[in-house]
Amino acid sequence: MWKVKVLLLIMLLSAGCVPVSAASSPPAASSVQAPSTQALPGASSPSSPSFSASSLAASWPGAPDPRLAGLWIDMSMGPQVVDLYNLVATDQDIARADHVSMIDLLDKVKVGRKLVVFKNAADAELLVPRLADKMDIIGYNLEHGPTNHEEEQADPVGSVQRVRRLADQYGLQVALGPDRAFALSHGAAMAPYVDMFVLQVQRAQTEPETVREFVVPLVHDLLRANPNLEVSVQIRTEGDVKALADLLAMLKPELDGVSILTSPETVPVAEALVAELRAPVTELPTPLPQSTPAKSSAPAQAAVLETPVPAMRRTGAITAAVTPTAAAVTLPAAADETLALRTLLLLAGLVGLGVIVVGLLATVFIYSYQNFRAR
Repeated sequence: MWKVKVLLLIMLLSAGCVPVSAASSPPAASSVQAPSTQALPGASSPSSPSFSASSLAASWPGAPDPRLAGLWIDMSMGPQVVDLYNLVATDQDIARADHVSMIDLLDKVKVGRKLVVFKNAADAELLVPRLADKMDIIGYNLEHGPTNHEEEQADPVGSVQRVRRLADQYGLQVALGPDRAFALSHGAAMAPYVDMFVLQVQRAQTEPETVREFVVPLVHDLLRANPNLEVSVQIRTEGDVKALADLLAMLKPELDGVSILTSPETVPVAEALVAELRAPVTELPTPLPQSTPAKSSAPAQAAVLETPVPAMRRTGAITAAVTPTAAAVTLPAAADETLALRTLLLLAGLVGLGVIVVGLLATVFIYSYQNFRAR
């Protein structure tokens, strides 16, 4: 019997010492952590310099071609070229998601305007109400083929008007990128309802004279229909970069910008082509401490649908959205909380030891009394 009582006594003492041991031990290194704060757009982590700042800028090939000065850039986004765009972009440049499934890439864009391309006006009407705060421009890629609705191909002007109405409802701009056939047959009729007109010349970009014969007279027709229209040509990142620069320089008097169609396989060509247009922006503007200004819900000064009136160009600079950072937690405050916890554990341990001592004394007294009566 006495062995059982001794074992019980040892277990009680061990249990009472646990809170005291926990209170006396120093906190582990991982027990006090400040919650991670969300970095401001444009800010890089001190421990991991950004790819654009460390690699691209250091290996930049040289000064841009002066013949191409003043052209804004409209670049299709991919994971491999977001840093390239952020390195050179200004407020008037455009980061483009060529499909709505790639819209999350635009969250990584730090400066400029954001464009999302839709193949069909019906898709835009369905999705823009939910995505309007992620874009500044609706892109409408009206082409002949199975990926575009037949009813929209049958009524190209009416389809553009649908996109115009949608854009005005959410205070957005419209960029139209039709195929060559639609550009020639309905370009002038569609121009009053859009803000930007992208001429697709990528299939003929190695034939400068063919491109010139297509672009120059068509741009004149488009500007007669809408004098405030912005015009660009779309080229892909393939072939001789110097030849592409010469092509753009030849067309420069007719253009406001250049649309660049990138691909994961041609990132080096994209870097070389962008270097012909821009130098790295060494100092990014300090983001303002508020979100992107709310887009006006009032109809912008665009083409009146009843009468083809030239659209007014809207060139307001887009301010990069700033996400508020989480409140930083200082280490001294966390240390105070840990100290309070240790004090509580110490008090609990002392109370537990007091109970055990009282129980031990009571056990000794009862045991002695039983032995005394047994005699």
